Amino acid sequence: MLVGVTCAGAGRQGQAGTPQAARTVELTLIAGKTTDNSSFFNFNGFSNGKMSLTVPTGWAVVVHYQNFSPLRHSFDVIPYTGKQPDAPPPPPVFKGATTKDPVSGIGVGKEETITFVADKAGKYEYLCGVAGHAQAGMWNYLVVSSTAKAPSVRPAGAAALVLR
Repeated sequence: MLVGVTCAGAGRQGQAGTPQAARTVELTLIAGKTTDNSSFFNFNGFSNGKMSLTVPTGWAVVVHYQNFSPLRHSFDVIPYTGKQPDAPPPPPVFKGATTKDPVSGIGVGKEETITFVADKAGKYEYLCGVAGHAQAGMWNYLVVSSTAKAPSVRPAGAAALVLR
């Protein structure tokens, strides 16, 4: 079940109520949105893998990334290995799946838009690449699925998804 999904565009309806032409999902992720995990180390209030975004293989993902925290934060998609990197994160799995400076991050009240194509099925994570932040729990899951018909997010309502 998809909750918080908005469909834009015209065309015949496909599975899960998404327009057949929809191939892009947009969402907003906010660093430090709530007091969860020391008030600083969360995305939309979720940390330590408690939020999961699933995207069908081949879909474009547009992340409107904002920093509400008093600390600098970044966004980077890397392979999920079960252990957070203790050095600067590796290059992103997908071309463009990172903020401009994943090690230094963006400042308080700043935002960046990240766009990438999720073209390889698998389990990944998005994390903050600023030293120590991922180890402090600032990471969640990105699942790129060859069987999903439409994007979804868990828990329901963790992010509003806009399909284009």
